[in-house]
Amino acid sequence: MRKFLVRYAPVLIWMTLMYFFSSRSDLPSSGSVTEDFFSKKLAHIIEYLILMLLMYRAVGEKSPTKALLYSLTYAFTDETHQLFIPYRTGNLRDVGIDAIGLLLASFSIIKFQLWNSSLLVAPLKKLRP
Repeated sequence: MRKFLVRYAPVLIWMTLMYFFSSRSDLPSSGSVTEDFFSKKLAHIIEYLILMLLMYRAVGEKSPTKALLYSLTYAFTDETHQLFIPYRTGNLRDVGIDAIGLLLASFSIIKFQLWNSSLLVAPLKKLRP
């Protein structure tokens, strides 16, 4: 149980922070409409890049595929959640922008062979029946 918490606590904490900010209907604006749009979309990319790295660490496999799918699933659920928040919208464009962050993280994992680093925790042992 301790190993599970060491792996997944950072992911769950990060997802909770993302959920909190996604639940706010009064997000601050920055500058012009264009600047506001690009700063918020850049924030999407960065927050999902971080989620992907944390998820990759938690999953504990050399291939980033599973972590990518889990993170992409969260992006869809986050946009669905925003449909129920006043003055917010959930749309596929934002999932695509989130996917940019996920793909950048995946590229970094592959390019820099992060499975050889301390980022990746040893795989969990599977229980035998």
